[in-house]
Amino acid sequence: MQAVTPTTRAAIRAEVTHIVRHPGDLLLSVASSAAIVLFLWYVVPRSWFFTFTGPEGLPYALAGWMYTDAFVTNVLTSDPERALAAIDDPAELTALLRAKVVAVWLIIGPLCTVIAVAIAMTQHTHWRFAIEVILAVAVVPFGALAVSGLVGVTFPYHQRSLRWRWQNRRRFRQVIVRWGLLIAMPNLIFPLAFALIVVAPVAIWKLTNRQGWDTAQTDTEFALCAMLAVLVTAAIWYGAHRFGVWWVSRHRDRLREYLLDVERG
Repeated sequence: MQAVTPTTRAAIRAEVTHIVRHPGDLLLSVASSAAIVLFLWYVVPRSWFFTFTGPEGLPYALAGWMYTDAFVTNVLTSDPERALAAIDDPAELTALLRAKVVAVWLIIGPLCTVIAVAIAMTQHTHWRFAIEVILAVAVVPFGALAVSGLVGVTFPYHQRSLRWRWQNRRRFRQVIVRWGLLIAMPNLIFPLAFALIVVAPVAIWKLTNRQGWDTAQTDTEFALCAMLAVLVTAAIWYGAHRFGVWWVSRHRDRLREYLLDVERG
């Protein structure tokens, strides 16, 4: 099965067009996350908020904060008309879910990759650093985003203003608690999926070669683990979207009812 079918390419074009026409949603939210990271990176002590505080940590920090943005994972109600049009067609729905991931990657992945390569060149860092960061910010997120996007498939929420939520605060569980949990969940789900993709290849290699975790990898072993990470990412990308389409097929009527009623919050 093709990773990017003609249907997926059309869905990607539609998604990019939607993002450009509505910059106040995803673009503004992701840009705000980037601005916060840059402020925390250069203005306050980095160790307060970041694990990797050297120059090479910047692309990790930017990617980590931007990919976990709540708008990124709210994949259905961010464009309910297209979601409703695709909900009865598994091929169209698969294309829509894939397009959401690719469009987000087009905003974040190349930017963080360029920053990583620039740091590697200016800091005279070993080539393995550049490969590690490119995998982390431009490859592994395909799988991690597919997993975190399942939150928006199984538990969607409408993008209503804070003012609306305050006016409807009497429905506290639905309008406030549920929404608050769902916008926070990507900060847990994405890192867990990311860690699984990164750790799995190394664990497979260590176990099959009976090596300890503290054993340094040769360049060849590193390259093999990198290729394994790509394969694991592809498998999770495929499996997560298959699961999302399956879940929608089992809950289609309830999901359609929710998407049609923005007052559900």
